[in-house]
Amino acid sequence: MKYLFIFAIISFSLITISCDETEDLFDGGGTDPLIDREIAEAQDYNLSTPVYGMQVAVRGDVGLGDNAIMGILDRRATSFLDCQFEGGSDLGFEDVMLSNGDTIGPLSELRVFVVPRRFECEAVGLDRCNGIYFFGNDILVVSVGNFSGCPDLPVWKHELGHRYGMEADHSNLNEFRACTDEENCSFEDIIGFDGIQIE
Repeated sequence: MKYLFIFAIISFSLITISCDETEDLFDGGGTDPLIDREIAEAQDYNLSTPVYGMQVAVRGDVGLGDNAIMGILDRRATSFLDCQFEGGSDLGFEDVMLSNGDTIGPLSELRVFVVPRRFECEAVGLDRCNGIYFFGNDILVVSVGNFSGCPDLPVWKHELGHRYGMEADHSNLNEFRACTDEENCSFEDIIGFDGIQIE
């Protein structure tokens, strides 16, 4: 009975934490070396997503296939834009004026560097990241993630939110939260049951 109680407490704790926190528990501290602006800039963005034409570089040790990555990037970009803006997913093909007066180009101007795991970073309040957006360079680095119970590229929409006006210090996160929240890991995922994976 004592073990059942302990199992129940651990299970409840895992249900209520995000993918990023779950990775903290299970990844054994696996963090890749620093990815800074210069490293991101130096990549060969030789792939292109089929819908928006985002320029993509996939590091060689990413275990997910290029076609799967391109599909996730396009689908979730569409989902984010439809959720966040009245103009919807068509805005991915246009220049967009942000609330601060800045204008960003269509998604075809965005460069995306996909890496397998969290990495050391120089972000506001963080020294390791699952994703980062380099303001001014229009480059986004995002990890596939390494806990199998979470969706691939779990922070993609959050980082896309930074491109579309979310401040680096998250001071206006409340304006984006509904459209950028990470997926939580479900109990079924954690204990290995098959289920529907939300894209």
